[in-house]
Amino acid sequence: MILLLLCAMGAFIWNGSGLLQLVASEKASGLDPSVQVAAAALVLNVALILFGYRRYADLQQEAALRAEGERRAALQEATDSITGLANRKGFAEGVDALCKAKIDADHCLVIISLQMQRFKRINDRFGYEMGDALLKRIGEAMCADVPADAVVARLSGDEFGIAMAVDKDDLASAERLAEALLRDVSRTYDIAGTYVQVGAVSGIASAPPGTACRAADILRRADIALDDARSARAARPTWFDSGMEKALIERSELEEAIRIAIEHRQFIPYFEPQVDLVTGALTGFEVLARWQHPNRGLLSPELFIPVSEEIGLIGPLSELVVDQALDAAKAWDGDFSLSINISPAQMSDLWLAQRLVRLITEHGFPADRLIVELTESSLFADIDLARNLVVSLKNQGVRLALDDFGTGFSSLSHLRMLPLDMIKIDRSFMATVHVDRESAAIIKAVTTLAQALGIPVTAEGLEDAITYEKAAALGAHTGQGWFVGKPMNADGVADLLRRRSVEGEMPLRHTA
Repeated sequence: MILLLLCAMGAFIWNGSGLLQLVASEKASGLDPSVQVAAAALVLNVALILFGYRRYADLQQEAALRAEGERRAALQEATDSITGLANRKGFAEGVDALCKAKIDADHCLVIISLQMQRFKRINDRFGYEMGDALLKRIGEAMCADVPADAVVARLSGDEFGIAMAVDKDDLASAERLAEALLRDVSRTYDIAGTYVQVGAVSGIASAPPGTACRAADILRRADIALDDARSARAARPTWFDSGMEKALIERSELEEAIRIAIEHRQFIPYFEPQVDLVTGALTGFEVLARWQHPNRGLLSPELFIPVSEEIGLIGPLSELVVDQALDAAKAWDGDFSLSINISPAQMSDLWLAQRLVRLITEHGFPADRLIVELTESSLFADIDLARNLVVSLKNQGVRLALDDFGTGFSSLSHLRMLPLDMIKIDRSFMATVHVDRESAAIIKAVTTLAQALGIPVTAEGLEDAITYEKAAALGAHTGQGWFVGKPMNADGVADLLRRRSVEGEMPLRHTA
């Protein structure tokens, strides 16, 4: 368009000068036709100049509007719509700019990761408008506390990030700021006459002067420190250290190893004997999970059960162990019971009862010899779901036991509402029964109540002759523990039963 305008102006100058000479040389009687043509050409040039200028002005305006639109779009793309703070993209860009402008041999980059606690309750109770207003107020309070050149961002729903340049000899100032930010988040806010309050945890990480200044790496370390603070329920900011990252790597490796172990059937059942406390006769076994690790040998459940529950793999792991236990138990002589534990995390599985019934059907194991143990905490979490599970299993002939009785939300209503077949007294009571009168009183009360309801009681944790005799004297029917017999694999159970068939029935505790 500029080229067209220049050409039109050049033509105007050329034609205009020639036309003026012709007009000056002509008589007043009239213009020659050639002069008329030249005049028309001149008018056309003027029109082209005007058109070109107008079009050029329009294009300039369009370019300015487009540039402004792109600037606004870029700003919107990097800004959190609720608080007006930077979002994750804007945070990364802001940190890069901060590093170029402020980070040098005397200053280091510090990132504070801060997460609100109980924020979901605000949304659930008062609605999302109240939650959005609270986020905005908290964002404003943070901006008032941080240095002018700091970058403040809302990184996710309830998580904030703050980046700043700090003197390498004054890192304590970053911790003081983090404490102030925690106070900002945790104080009570008056929003439209409603007082709301949440908590918060915070993690801090820094990039020493002279090292790479990448926002993603430092933020990841700050998040690791935040996770550590949340796990420890720390009220103060937590600084990142290399041990946290090492623990995180080990945890990730453990999670992956559990997945591989399930796929390669490395989890196996161990069987803890249960005996009649009066006669000492073997009555059954409790199934316990063990990890037959190819490099580390046999691993106890304390290592992998909590992690499996957290990552949602406790269901497949438990099903694998129960499947192997039923396969081994169906070959045993005698009508020994088999007790299996159900994790509270499995209670949300609506198909759990059907999975268990499928397993006992596939192995031809008598349903009345299977005992499913449920903890009090899992029953309390969702009593209706627990009742459906219990009824489904009872309809198939499976027996139910209330495990760890007395350690959770003990309630007589559980015994009344659910058709339980057994109560198991937690080992923590048995460990102190001979020195703690309260433990003995609780055990006596439980056994008396169970006797009135016609429910047998099993005592766990019988580690010596004293606890064995005490449990029997207080009214427990059966018991288990190292004094009775240590957990053993399927081959160990088969060998035990062969010896019993040869030597005859004998009190199992004598062999422990």
